[in-house]
Amino acid sequence: MKIYVREIASLTLAMTITMLLSLNWLKEFVEIPKAVSPEKLGQLLSLHTVEVEKVEPQADKYKKVVVGKILEIKPHPKADKLKLALVDVGAEKLEVVCGAPNIEVGQLVPVALVGAALANGAEIKPAEIRGVKSNGMLCAEDELGLGSDHAGIVILGQPPLPPLVRGVKAGQPLADYLKLNDVVFEVDNKSITHRADLWSHYGMARDISAFLDTKFKPVKLPPPTPLVRGEKISVKVEDFKLCPRYLAVGLTGIKVAASPEWLKARLSAAGMRPINNIVDATNYVMLELGQPLHAFDRNFIDKIIVRRAKAGETIETLDGQKRQLEPEMLVIANGERAVAVAGVMGGANSEINPDTSAIIIESANFNFDSVRKTAQTLALRTESSMRFEKGLDPNLAELGLKRAVELILKICPGARLAGNLVDEKQTPLIPLLKGDGRGLGPIDFSLAWLNQRVGAEFSAKQVKQILEKLGFGVREKAGKFSVTIPSWRAVRDISLAEDVMEEVARIYGFNKITSVMPKAAVATPFLNQEKILERKIKNILSLGARMTEAYNYSFLKSGGAEAIKLVNPLSSDLAFLRTSLLAGLLENIKTNQAHEECIQLYEIGNIFLNRAGENNLPFQEKRLGLVLAAAEGHDLFRELKGVIEYLLKSLDLPVVFESAESGADIFVDGKKIGQALELEKAPARSLGIKKPAAMAEISLPALFSLIKNQPAKVYREPPKYPAAVRDLAFVINEKILYNNIVQLIKNFSDLISQVELFDVYQGDKLGEGKKSLAFHVIYQADRTLTNQAVDELQEKLIKHLEKELGAKIRDF
Repeated sequence: MKIYVREIASLTLAMTITMLLSLNWLKEFVEIPKAVSPEKLGQLLSLHTVEVEKVEPQADKYKKVVVGKILEIKPHPKADKLKLALVDVGAEKLEVVCGAPNIEVGQLVPVALVGAALANGAEIKPAEIRGVKSNGMLCAEDELGLGSDHAGIVILGQPPLPPLVRGVKAGQPLADYLKLNDVVFEVDNKSITHRADLWSHYGMARDISAFLDTKFKPVKLPPPTPLVRGEKISVKVEDFKLCPRYLAVGLTGIKVAASPEWLKARLSAAGMRPINNIVDATNYVMLELGQPLHAFDRNFIDKIIVRRAKAGETIETLDGQKRQLEPEMLVIANGERAVAVAGVMGGANSEINPDTSAIIIESANFNFDSVRKTAQTLALRTESSMRFEKGLDPNLAELGLKRAVELILKICPGARLAGNLVDEKQTPLIPLLKGDGRGLGPIDFSLAWLNQRVGAEFSAKQVKQILEKLGFGVREKAGKFSVTIPSWRAVRDISLAEDVMEEVARIYGFNKITSVMPKAAVATPFLNQEKILERKIKNILSLGARMTEAYNYSFLKSGGAEAIKLVNPLSSDLAFLRTSLLAGLLENIKTNQAHEECIQLYEIGNIFLNRAGENNLPFQEKRLGLVLAAAEGHDLFRELKGVIEYLLKSLDLPVVFESAESGADIFVDGKKIGQALELEKAPARSLGIKKPAAMAEISLPALFSLIKNQPAKVYREPPKYPAAVRDLAFVINEKILYNNIVQLIKNFSDLISQVELFDVYQGDKLGEGKKSLAFHVIYQADRTLTNQAVDELQEKLIKHLEKELGAKIRDF
């Protein structure tokens, strides 16, 4: 029995936040002028296409890492598992403490000198290990970013490094030995999340050719090699909605081995660890063209079925994890079981291994929503799933497969095709653009529209050139454009004239467009007078009356006949909308009564009643609620009346309290705006309130209406002659309205300038249905009034009231 150590391709590693681009790789598809340095190219990419986080020569990855030759090895004097290695690094000989079991005298090894920053994040500093100074570090695979192995030191000439060549000497930079002559661009993935075509060197090169206005070199594949006869691959797609296209081809004569150095160098530059020639070829095509591929061992595949997962089905993926699949997930299966999670990761039961001699290469187009949901559900986002979930061009699957076949035939001697290409598709594919400009679309717009929207003056020739460089089909006549969309931009990217406009603007350069401030008339801000009143009330109550503002839920556990029940309450305790603010404020008293001797609270908020209001909706009104609570001995009702009087007088409103059955009604200018009452002991006990309490609720719309209708304040010169004031208290029928009484008094004589109510009384002494009103009557004239004249006028007023209202002077 043979035991294989599994190595997972970088294709299956966890999601990265950046994508690495190789400058040498880009140059295979686009001409980059010598005058455009790598740093300049990075700036231009950021201005036109993507966010470039960093431009770094590949050699910088191994700054202060050199080739060292081990001259001597001896035991550490104070540690059995450690050794002291004397290493020649060219300019000097260093003693380095090392615990690796695989070092020998005469070996050439990577040595990180003091000051080096390694790929794993370690910074090399002078160190003392068990009493012995160590001047540097011999490096393992993971420390150099060459793999995940930490079992031993990397030895030059042994994998994963290339074979030794002549001329290698101690002190030589490791980057020179590895022939690292590339420049790597680090691109923020978030900046290309809407551009599936940019997840490859090929797509990025197309954009570079557009903004540099240089030649783009399309992929050219040689004529296909004549196929040998072989068993036809059986492929069945059960759900074309989730898999619009599935291609597969078999190859035989495979010998799994290490990839050639040029291929490994390309993968390493793009941040992907080489595995073997077959896996590396599929990863190479993904990084080059943007099409993820997967290779199956032919011995484990009798047929291919693209289907949804079965209930309870599981799969062990290439990372060694057993995963529970769900019925909405798409899988690739053989006759017996799932062998891959479509678009996400392959299964361990069909992976490439050292004994693999025949393979099947899969290249497909999967539904982007399905891949993303599957990856998120499995918590397994991979390089493959990140590309599929962006919405790949269905035509790319064929190009990617042909490129992979070409590459494997090139790097794997003896490999040959073992049958015809299988191409299962049912839905119409996006047509490729041809010489006549045929493609998806068209999108029509005018040059004048584009110029006006962008704020620049483009010529028709300039617009046509930019769009054709990006692969669009363009027809133009007399400033009218008809543009067809290339297949690689049509899935989730370009659909509107505004999208095409953005392409022209970004390739031209947003930084070249002159910024012009828009011309707009500045209107006077709208002043919400009701909000201003609310703020004024809060300031009066919080600062002047020293009350505390409360904020309560608009929901109650239960309600009466007028309460509105919620269809989707937050909980069963919050099932009804409140019909009064007082329930919440009383609950606040209950919560705080043990901690506070005196409680003074107010709240402004909406109440809701199950009766028709505006637009036939349930009645809704904003109200002000007030509560006072204190120990026995406080006249809380009187104190509450004082607070209300203070509030309304601060708003320049006259207030009158009229006795009601459960307290007192609050009137302003004869209009009832609310009610004040004292909490009785029985209800207080049922609510769990142990302190005496008084409460009031006032309608804010009514209050606002009164304030809004107040006459504007104007300066009035003080009278030259003194006023005369007489008090007048009389008993009348309680049904006579306050406004009628005041108006009758004012209209009696031109000398009466003002009437002020200062007391209302109802009681047993007056008799049933009677009330007593007491007024200050102010007499004013353009001369000094004598007491006799005022008294005579007062007597006449009393007789007038007796006649008109049946009023009787109160004499007690």
